Amino acid sequence: MPLIASPSIRHLVLAACLGAASVSAGIASASDIYPQGLAIGDVRAHSAVVWTRAPLGGEVRLDVSATDGGDVAFSAVATARPTNDHVLHWAVDSLAPATSYRVVLTAVGAPDGTLEGQFTTAPEPTADALATVLVGGDLGGQGYCRHVERGYLIFQAMLEREADLFIANGDMIYADGLCPAEGPDGWRNVPGAFANVLDLDWSAEAPAGAALSPVEEAIAAHWHYNRADAAHRAFLARTPMVAQWDDHEVINDFGFAWASWPLDPERPGWRHLVEAGREAVFRYNPIEQSAGEARRIERSFRWGQHLELFVLDARTYRDPNSQLDGPDKAVLGAEQVAWLVDGLTASKATWKLVSSNIPLALATGSRADLWGRDGFANGLRDDFSRRTGGERELLDLLARLDAADVENLVVLATDVHHAMILRTIRDFDGDGDVLRFHEVIVGPLNAGMAPAVASPDPTLGSVVLFGEAGVFNFGEVRLVRRGEGPPRLVAEVRGEDGQIRDGSTLELAPRPSADD
Repeated sequence: MPLIASPSIRHLVLAACLGAASVSAGIASASDIYPQGLAIGDVRAHSAVVWTRAPLGGEVRLDVSATDGGDVAFSAVATARPTNDHVLHWAVDSLAPATSYRVVLTAVGAPDGTLEGQFTTAPEPTADALATVLVGGDLGGQGYCRHVERGYLIFQAMLEREADLFIANGDMIYADGLCPAEGPDGWRNVPGAFANVLDLDWSAEAPAGAALSPVEEAIAAHWHYNRADAAHRAFLARTPMVAQWDDHEVINDFGFAWASWPLDPERPGWRHLVEAGREAVFRYNPIEQSAGEARRIERSFRWGQHLELFVLDARTYRDPNSQLDGPDKAVLGAEQVAWLVDGLTASKATWKLVSSNIPLALATGSRADLWGRDGFANGLRDDFSRRTGGERELLDLLARLDAADVENLVVLATDVHHAMILRTIRDFDGDGDVLRFHEVIVGPLNAGMAPAVASPDPTLGSVVLFGEAGVFNFGEVRLVRRGEGPPRLVAEVRGEDGQIRDGSTLELAPRPSADD
């Protein structure tokens, strides 16, 4: 939890609306200099990444200092350039663990043009620390975008939770959608001045004198729009994020490695579209990038003695959705599966969270009868979709975790636009003992809502503990003390108002490991 008291939520949102300060009278406000605010991400015990966008250009200085006073722990200047859409990233290092830090951005030459944020570094792996983690996805889709009066109100409730981490699980934009002034069912949007990528020439290059192609410009404008929301900006300025992606950061039900778009295989420019979408995920999010290494969405984070988070990428390595399920069908890919199994097996954390951008137990996919399943589950429909999931890969993964006696596993997911909590207990490797895990599915944060809760695919034998459709929502996972011993885990679904949805509380006691 943060180590100092937070200012009032009302004050933070107001500041985000009006700009943290004026640069100088008559020139520009902080809202003009940093219209998408700032974000802190991939926080570890000694490092973090700070992000902003400064479309007016010029140099911006970042200063990071402990909130309890003392010298500046990190300071660096970066130049905002049009070739990168004026986006800036700072890899902040040499920080102290479990320490609250103040972030200050200053436009060089305009000392009053400042923007502030705050974050707390992770405790060391040996620290007996608690944690609160939020998870959400599905933002601005199906015509439900920034409400003209309330904006993305849910982020105000999320800010009040004073969480240590926020997992942006995927579909944090809908590049294949629009935000018209009039949304569904009387919903009124702040209009989005961007195109749907479906309506563009994917192969078109950047016009003369422009830094971005039409596809890149459209995807960028979606990110600008969602991040410009006042409550969203206030939330990200004080809650470190861990960013994933799913399909709508590019286009519905896509795979990055595919040779073409299944709905129109002859349409030119496919590689340009998917590469632009992937590049934008790294451009508009504070994701750690190691020099000399390929950029990866799959990564892990340790938060003290009791929590380790594993983030998955179910878009980069997948085979075509239409490929038949079997030993050669990949959703995660062999390398990522091995990384996950090795990481979970070796983890000494009491609780292991796995953030998957697709559910495990639910059959998904638009027009799956024609184009195949988009998730692991094959489903039960008596058509082509029933043979096209990734069940073989998932069952192999779970069998390996069962054989390794992995305990205290909780999977987090979004994607299906309704909330659900499931329990799975099954002997996946046939050795006589069982693997236990829970799956917590949440969303949408603010997008079209599923009309009903889906039934789980029977393959895993999952039991539904909670289900609800028709509400904007997010998930909260926190570690709590209940007497002596390791902490318990509490998972809940909270609505747009921040209140717990009835029946959604799941409380788990840690099970002993095989070594105990």
